[in-house]
Order: sequence, then structure tokens, then C-alpha cells
Amino acid sequence: MTKPHNHGRLHLISGALYAIWLTGCSSVVPGPAPDGAKLDPQLAIIPLTTPVPIRTIETFDKKTNKRIDTDILTMKSSDIRKRLTNYETFTTIQKRDTSGGFTYVGNSVKAAKGTYRITFDYTNSRTQEIEFDGAKKAYGQVGVGLRITAEVTTLTNDVDIGGLMPLGIAFKDNKVSGSLRFKAFGLSNDKVASLIPADVQGLDVSGIQKAFEAAATVRLLISLDETTLEPNLIGVTGVSVSESQNALEAAKSQLSKSP
Repeated sequence: MTKPHNHGRLHLISGALYAIWLTGCSSVVPGPAPDGAKLDPQLAIIPLTTPVPIRTIETFDKKTNKRIDTDILTMKSSDIRKRLTNYETFTTIQKRDTSGGFTYVGNSVKAAKGTYRITFDYTNSRTQEIEFDGAKKAYGQVGVGLRITAEVTTLTNDVDIGGLMPLGIAFKDNKVSGSLRFKAFGLSNDKVASLIPADVQGLDVSGIQKAFEAAATVRLLISLDETTLEPNLIGVTGVSVSESQNALEAAKSQLSKSP
């Protein structure tokens, strides 16, 4: 019996997933507060600048009837896939401040004129508990997926920047300019290099379309038996912005291969 070609399957299922993402299924982090507002929001996720591989993942040992930490490198990708039970999209918004750095912002997805960095993480993931600053607890978000980073300049006030689709509409209305960068993480498959844009894309209709196609493609590649999975630490959850740096450092130390 002839084995079906995965490349054709990629095109068929990617189209279906692309249509789903057009409807906007995502966990959107609120956008910027008015200038001068002093907030310490607890966002859906505080992402690492670059996801890093983790050492172990929690599994159940039938011999001892207990949960144990299992080395990722000893596990089959099919078993890892079963542990990544959350299918989520995290959107995190930062605004460039007067010093040139970026600050996490909250309250509304309607943005004033300015420069923003928006991180979209399309993930198959799970959380693992960490400790930081003594006895405080948070959760490391670990998994595989695609990160799309949008560098956006809003040209008018009151612009919806809370998702890729709103950004595409804003571009058509001449309200934004910018670029898109792509990074697949935690998966190895020969098709990644040919199907995920390696160069920076413009924040335009073509770039937005490639973003949706890339997200759909990665979600499909994750499901294929031929894809090798090695979960990454994506970021931390359950902490306020003011605590996030300490929590991120703790998460890297406790979960990643390279503290």
C-alpha cells in the first residue's frame, strides 16, 4: 500500500487551520494603558526573549505509582506530544518607552501612536511549577510551537493591535507599519526550513498571510510522527510584571538545559 504524502496533507490541513485562526482564537494580553499610568498587571504570559530547551518533563511512573521528572532526551516524541495538552495562542504587547526600552502594557488593545513589540506564541504546551524569591510559586510554560514577533509603529491613535488579523486591517487602513519575524521552536522536521519564512517579512497583506500559514503549518508538523519534539521554556505565568524577571531567571535555572 502506498503511504500518503505528508506534503499534500500539509496543504490541505494548513488551509483549514488558517481559516480557524482567521476567526481569532487566541489568549490576548491587554494592550497599552494611557501614558503615565502606573500598573503592575499579571499578564497571561511573560515570554522569554528566546525560548530555550528544557531538561525534564513530568510523567507518571506506573512502577512507583508516583509523578516523576523524566529526561526529555529519553522520551519518544509521541509520548512528549501526549504531555503537551494545552493548545494556546499567547499574545503579549510591549510599548517602547522614552528611554528606548520596552515596557509590558495592559488595559486595552486600542493603541495610541507609538512603537510596539507584539509577541504571538502559537503553542502545544503545559505548565510546570517553579519557585522563586524564596517560597513564591509560579509556572513555567513549556512546549513547542511558533513565535511570531511583530515590530509595529502605529501612525494614528486608537488602533487595534491585539491580533494578526486586526493588524492586517490596520495596515489596509494605513494606520500601521512594521515587520514580522518567525521562529519555530521545540520541533525538528525537514519541512520547517522550506515552509517557515527565514527572513523578515513586511507587516502587509502578504506578511500577515504568511504568518497565518506558518502557524497552521507548525501546528500540523507537531502532529506528525516524523517530527522530533524537544519542548522549550516559553515564558512564565502566574506572576506580575514586577516579579517576572526573577521568575524567568528561576524558571531557566530550574527547567532549562542552560541556566
